[in-house]
Amino acid sequence: MKVGLGGTFNLLHKGHELLFETAFSVGDSVEVGLTSDEFAKSIKSVPVAPYFQRKANLAKFLERYGKPFNIVMISDEKGTATTSETLDALVVSPETRDEADRINEQRRRNGLRPLKVFCIKEVRADDARAISASRVLKGEIDRDGRLLRPLRIAVGSSNKVKVDAVRNVFTQAFGLVEVVSVELSSSTEKQPMEERTIKGAIRRAQEALETGKADYGVGIEAGLFHNKVLGKHLDIQYCAIVDSSGKMTVGHGPGFEYPPDVIRSVLDGGTVGDTMSDITGIEKIGHRQGSIGYLSDGLIDRTSLTEIAVLMALIPRIRKELYEQQGQAYSSSATASR
Repeated sequence: MKVGLGGTFNLLHKGHELLFETAFSVGDSVEVGLTSDEFAKSIKSVPVAPYFQRKANLAKFLERYGKPFNIVMISDEKGTATTSETLDALVVSPETRDEADRINEQRRRNGLRPLKVFCIKEVRADDARAISASRVLKGEIDRDGRLLRPLRIAVGSSNKVKVDAVRNVFTQAFGLVEVVSVELSSSTEKQPMEERTIKGAIRRAQEALETGKADYGVGIEAGLFHNKVLGKHLDIQYCAIVDSSGKMTVGHGPGFEYPPDVIRSVLDGGTVGDTMSDITGIEKIGHRQGSIGYLSDGLIDRTSLTEIAVLMALIPRIRKELYEQQGQAYSSSATASR
């Protein structure tokens, strides 16, 4: 099977690697449409290397795959795909997927069979935005999508325990980070329960992302959940993480039981924090070791408990290759993959 794909390939990066790995994996040979200098300049906002320089660099890069390939010049997004009688399939990125449909429609009008299309998943940088040569050239990221600046994390809370927990976990996961606390403009419940706890965490994350102008917004909320099997209420802390692309992941920490007096107070309209402060004599206990620190006699504090919830919400982002399915469909084009 002969597979086609296309692009400017001004600077080869991690996203291009997945594009070519897919093409050489499904195809016996590959035809690469490389944009002409005039076409490249019309679609790019950054300087583009001359065609023959890009072609030489690309040819050297493609030799690693050990299969036949040829590079042809294209002067528009459709390239040779609408007229080629030798292509069998195409590999495209999500942003050029629609163009593939248009090319296959043109092939039908030209009396040619449609091409099978393999659409790769979008390869994102640490800030959850797509990797592109333009971003690399602008100095935002490196070729592997690592940020060349601290990752900005906004936490929807002024509680130092939550902010510290987020900083600790994100630093281990991403390296250099900048964590800021965001005061929420919308009101939050003093004592959320059941699903309102989860909704509160999500609302905090969304507002923190927008207000903090961040790469990630984080919302953390603890609440009581009634376990029907046990017939008791357990305190469970939820964490929601929203990134600049709008993707949200959620996780929660362990659940534990409060003393009966605390549960009765909450069910009568009180709050866990106020009641625990009254019982222990520790003012604003939730901003210090937390109720869990007191109840566990120091074996675990609230920062550690919160870190677990944050980590659980990060898991789909740490092993994102297992959570993001690669799309595959039918269509066609030697489309420019930006």
